[in-house]
Amino acid sequence: MNFPFLIAKRISKSSTSGSSGSLIKIAICTISLSIAVMLLATSVIKGFKNGVSDKIYGFWGNIHVTDTHASRSFELRPIINDVAIKDSIKSIGYLEYNAGPDNVNVKMSETRGGVKSISPFITFPGILNRKSEMEGIVLKGINHEFNQDLFNEYIKEGQFPELTDSIASRGILISRQTASRLGLGLGDRVNIHFLRDNNNIKRSLKVSGVFRTGLEEYDKKFAFVDMRFIQQLLDWNPNQISGYEILVDHVEDSPVIADYIYSEILPSNMYAETIQEKQSSIFQWLELQNINETVALLLMSIVAIINMITVLLILILERSKMIGILKAIGQNDWELRKIFIYSALFILGLALIFGNILGLGIGLLQQKFGFLKLDETNYYLSQVPIEFDFWSILSINIGAIIITALVMIIPTFLVTRISPIEILRFE
Repeated sequence: MNFPFLIAKRISKSSTSGSSGSLIKIAICTISLSIAVMLLATSVIKGFKNGVSDKIYGFWGNIHVTDTHASRSFELRPIINDVAIKDSIKSIGYLEYNAGPDNVNVKMSETRGGVKSISPFITFPGILNRKSEMEGIVLKGINHEFNQDLFNEYIKEGQFPELTDSIASRGILISRQTASRLGLGLGDRVNIHFLRDNNNIKRSLKVSGVFRTGLEEYDKKFAFVDMRFIQQLLDWNPNQISGYEILVDHVEDSPVIADYIYSEILPSNMYAETIQEKQSSIFQWLELQNINETVALLLMSIVAIINMITVLLILILERSKMIGILKAIGQNDWELRKIFIYSALFILGLALIFGNILGLGIGLLQQKFGFLKLDETNYYLSQVPIEFDFWSILSINIGAIIITALVMIIPTFLVTRISPIEILRFE
């Protein structure tokens, strides 16, 4: 029989009804709230980072292939829409890739998957004009290979320009922000002006749809058109494009796949880079959110530890007579200390159950009903995002048990200071 465990079980059942019951109940509530906050903090930050990242990937893909000088100047540098290159990139699956020179021992990189899709694009700046209103815009030309599924959720009205006809579409998909500023609606016509060879070129386009991603710097700058429309404006051949955008099966594989494409597939005049590299400022800002998560977890852990130490001290002081009797009949200090460690773990277990129910419950309700809203202009999302991760939830629960169990050993030293003679004489 585990004597300390048996005594601890009886203490835990009776402690909430004693003189210290109210304080212990408050401690249980406080620890439960700490656990709930930790669960929600990790879920919200993970949901926020993935939510914003998914919008960027839906707009740009995961990897870009462009001319080697494209990122260093604003000059349009076309590359050839090469079927052989696209087929080679499409065929990339699971990789075990050593990116270093043959004579250098570099750790082999592995991927979880490969390339999902690849599509060409062209970007070209212009000015939208309707009546007396003007708006600077960057047209993103796409064709039927563009993966519209990732972007369809952001289309609020209408659809993409028709991309499958034999002639170039004169439709344009604009953001809600642009539509509001220019007073445009579905089916309205808008003039667009381009500067080419110091000549002003004017074309008329019809609004085929309106989108909103919530990424204001994208919404106010970009619009989608048929890629052939831009090729005709620039007098480019049908096989000339600005670059390729590539979607991969798993985002974390992007750096390895981009390096493999650049080293093994592309000619010397082309360069592959991840969107994390190309849009580094946004992704660095997202990584800073890890600091908020760490601070929240640290503060809530401190609160939980302080409360568990308080509970343990209350239990020890309340049970001083019992300690004196058990010492008098021969129980050693470590066995007595284990009684209170077990008791505290029982209370912690109860707090973990309530904390998980509260944290996961609020998270599930937010996922379903979205009752906590955000200002999309500032936060890029319209509601507080929740994304549960099994391993994060498990780590928080196991970490709470281990850390508090280790810390709880310290106050149990008070047991060794209790003299059975003094306690029994006092009683």
